[in-house]
Amino acid sequence: MDGYGAFVDIGEPGKRARLWKIKRPGGVYWFDLRVIAEDPDGSWLGGPVGTPWCAPHDRGTFPVPVVVWLAAGRPWAAWWVGDPGDRRLEIDVCLPPEPVEDGWRYVDLELDPVLHVRDGRVEIEDWDEYEEARLRGWMTERDAELARVTAEACAELLKAGAEPWLDRGWQLLNS
Repeated sequence: MDGYGAFVDIGEPGKRARLWKIKRPGGVYWFDLRVIAEDPDGSWLGGPVGTPWCAPHDRGTFPVPVVVWLAAGRPWAAWWVGDPGDRRLEIDVCLPPEPVEDGWRYVDLELDPVLHVRDGRVEIEDWDEYEEARLRGWMTERDAELARVTAEACAELLKAGAEPWLDRGWQLLNS
Protein backbone atom coordinates (compact mmCIF):
# COMPACT_ATOMS: atom_id res chain seq x y z
CA MET A 1 0.00 0.00 0.00
CA ASP A 2 1.29 3.48 -0.85
CA GLY A 3 0.31 5.05 2.48
CA TYR A 4 -2.23 7.36 0.87
CA GLY A 5 -5.05 4.91 0.38
CA ALA A 6 -5.99 4.12 3.96
CA PHE A 7 -6.36 6.43 6.91
CA VAL A 8 -5.50 5.57 10.47
CA ASP A 9 -8.24 5.89 13.08
CA ILE A 10 -7.41 9.17 14.79
CA GLY A 11 -9.71 8.52 17.73
CA GLU A 12 -11.16 12.04 17.77
CA PRO A 13 -12.67 12.91 14.40
CA GLY A 14 -13.36 16.60 14.22
CA LYS A 15 -10.81 17.53 16.90
CA ARG A 16 -9.85 21.20 16.64
CA ALA A 17 -6.37 21.85 15.25
CA ARG A 18 -5.24 25.44 15.06
CA LEU A 19 -2.84 26.10 12.21
CA TRP A 20 -0.34 28.87 12.98
CA LYS A 21 1.25 30.45 9.90
CA ILE A 22 4.13 32.83 10.56
CA LYS A 23 4.97 35.42 7.93
CA ARG A 24 8.19 37.35 8.40
CA PRO A 25 7.90 40.19 9.22
CA GLY A 26 4.12 40.21 8.70
CA GLY A 27 3.23 38.45 11.92
CA VAL A 28 1.22 35.43 12.95
CA TYR A 29 -1.91 34.19 11.19
CA TRP A 30 -4.11 31.42 12.54
CA PHE A 31 -6.85 29.18 11.15
CA ASP A 32 -9.19 27.11 13.35
CA LEU A 33 -9.33 23.87 11.38
CA ARG A 34 -10.46 20.36 12.30
CA VAL A 35 -8.60 17.07 12.00
CA ILE A 36 -10.13 15.07 9.17
CA ALA A 37 -7.65 12.19 9.10
CA GLU A 38 -4.08 11.19 9.73
CA ASP A 39 -2.07 8.79 7.63
CA PRO A 40 1.57 7.71 7.67
CA ASP A 41 2.45 10.72 5.51
CA GLY A 42 0.83 13.53 7.48
CA SER A 43 -2.21 15.18 8.96
CA TRP A 44 -5.25 16.24 6.97
CA LEU A 45 -7.13 19.26 8.33
CA GLY A 46 -10.42 20.66 7.10
CA GLY A 47 -12.07 24.01 7.22
CA PRO A 48 -15.69 24.25 6.06
CA VAL A 49 -17.34 27.51 5.05
CA GLY A 50 -17.47 29.71 8.14
CA THR A 51 -14.16 28.54 9.63
CA PRO A 52 -12.59 31.40 11.64
CA TRP A 53 -9.19 32.85 10.80
CA CYS A 54 -7.18 35.80 12.05
CA ALA A 55 -4.30 37.85 10.64
CA PRO A 56 -2.46 40.82 12.15
CA HIS A 57 -4.43 43.19 9.91
CA ASP A 58 -7.83 41.46 9.68
CA ARG A 59 -10.02 38.54 10.75
CA GLY A 60 -12.94 36.68 9.29
CA THR A 61 -14.29 33.32 8.19
CA PHE A 62 -13.66 31.15 5.15
CA PRO A 63 -16.09 31.84 2.31
CA VAL A 64 -15.21 28.44 0.75
CA PRO A 65 -14.15 25.07 2.17
CA VAL A 66 -10.48 24.04 2.38
CA VAL A 67 -8.44 20.95 3.14
CA VAL A 68 -4.84 21.27 4.34
CA TRP A 69 -2.22 18.50 4.34
CA LEU A 70 0.90 18.88 6.50
CA ALA A 71 3.75 16.70 7.61
CA ALA A 72 6.64 17.28 9.96
CA GLY A 73 9.88 17.46 8.02
CA ARG A 74 8.34 18.33 4.63
CA PRO A 75 8.97 21.96 3.56
CA TRP A 76 5.49 22.64 2.24
CA ALA A 77 1.81 22.47 3.14
CA ALA A 78 -0.88 21.77 0.54
CA TRP A 79 -4.20 23.68 0.54
CA TRP A 80 -7.12 22.42 -1.56
CA VAL A 81 -9.45 25.38 -2.03
CA GLY A 82 -13.09 24.73 -2.98
CA ASP A 83 -13.71 28.08 -4.65
CA PRO A 84 -16.40 27.44 -7.31
CA GLY A 85 -14.93 30.23 -9.47
CA ASP A 86 -11.34 28.95 -9.20
CA ARG A 87 -10.93 25.48 -7.63
CA ARG A 88 -7.24 25.22 -6.92
CA LEU A 89 -4.50 23.46 -5.05
CA GLU A 90 -2.11 25.93 -3.44
CA ILE A 91 1.18 24.82 -1.95
CA ASP A 92 2.62 27.00 0.80
CA VAL A 93 6.39 26.57 0.67
CA CYS A 94 7.60 26.87 4.25
CA LEU A 95 10.07 25.74 6.83
CA PRO A 96 8.97 22.22 7.73
CA PRO A 97 5.72 22.34 9.74
CA GLU A 98 5.89 21.37 13.39
CA PRO A 99 3.18 19.85 15.53
CA VAL A 100 2.40 22.07 18.51
CA GLU A 101 0.16 21.58 21.54
CA ASP A 102 -2.99 22.88 19.83
CA GLY A 103 -2.28 21.91 16.20
CA TRP A 104 0.48 22.86 13.74
CA ARG A 105 2.85 25.74 13.07
CA TYR A 106 4.99 26.74 10.09
CA VAL A 107 7.03 29.69 8.83
CA ASP A 108 5.96 30.79 5.36
CA LEU A 109 8.72 31.18 2.75
CA GLU A 110 6.53 33.22 0.38
CA LEU A 111 6.57 31.14 -2.82
CA ASP A 112 3.30 29.37 -3.67
CA PRO A 113 2.97 26.87 -6.53
CA VAL A 114 -0.70 26.83 -7.54
CA LEU A 115 -2.69 24.45 -9.76
CA HIS A 116 -5.85 26.03 -11.21
CA VAL A 117 -8.18 23.09 -11.86
CA ARG A 118 -10.37 24.76 -14.49
CA ASP A 119 -7.60 25.16 -17.07
CA GLY A 120 -4.84 22.98 -15.60
CA ARG A 121 -2.52 25.97 -15.36
CA VAL A 122 0.31 25.77 -12.82
CA GLU A 123 2.13 28.89 -11.69
CA ILE A 124 4.42 29.92 -8.87
CA GLU A 125 2.97 32.97 -7.16
CA ASP A 126 4.56 35.66 -4.98
CA TRP A 127 8.03 35.96 -6.51
CA ASP A 128 7.87 39.66 -5.58
CA GLU A 129 7.30 38.86 -1.89
CA TYR A 130 10.08 36.28 -2.03
CA GLU A 131 12.55 38.78 -3.52
CA GLU A 132 11.62 41.43 -0.96
CA ALA A 133 12.07 38.93 1.90
CA ARG A 134 15.51 37.99 0.55
CA LEU A 135 16.63 41.58 0.02
CA ARG A 136 15.43 42.77 3.44
CA GLY A 137 16.95 39.83 5.28
CA TRP A 138 13.63 38.38 6.43
CA MET A 139 14.86 34.96 5.30
CA THR A 140 18.33 33.52 5.23
CA GLU A 141 20.02 32.58 1.96
CA ARG A 142 19.64 28.95 3.02
CA ASP A 143 15.87 29.43 3.50
CA ALA A 144 15.66 31.30 0.19
CA GLU A 145 17.35 28.41 -1.63
CA LEU A 146 15.03 25.92 0.10
CA ALA A 147 12.04 28.02 -0.99
CA ARG A 148 13.11 28.27 -4.63
CA VAL A 149 14.06 24.60 -5.02
CA THR A 150 10.92 23.39 -3.22
CA ALA A 151 8.60 25.68 -5.20
CA GLU A 152 10.04 24.52 -8.52
CA ALA A 153 9.83 20.83 -7.50
CA CYS A 154 6.24 21.21 -6.26
CA ALA A 155 5.23 23.01 -9.47
CA GLU A 156 6.57 20.03 -11.43
CA LEU A 157 4.58 17.62 -9.22
CA LEU A 158 1.42 19.65 -9.86
CA LYS A 159 2.07 19.66 -13.62
CA ALA A 160 2.64 15.89 -13.71
CA GLY A 161 -0.55 15.25 -11.71
CA ALA A 162 0.45 11.68 -10.85
CA GLU A 163 0.82 11.81 -7.05
CA PRO A 164 -1.90 9.87 -5.15
CA TRP A 165 -2.22 12.67 -2.57
CA LEU A 166 -3.50 15.06 -5.26
CA ASP A 167 -6.73 13.09 -5.60
CA ARG A 168 -6.94 12.37 -1.86
CA GLY A 169 -7.18 16.08 -1.09
CA TRP A 170 -10.03 16.56 -3.58
CA GLN A 171 -11.84 13.50 -2.18
CA LEU A 172 -11.64 14.89 1.33
CA LEU A 173 -12.71 18.35 0.21
CA ASN A 174 -15.76 16.89 -1.55
CA SER A 175 -16.78 14.63 1.35
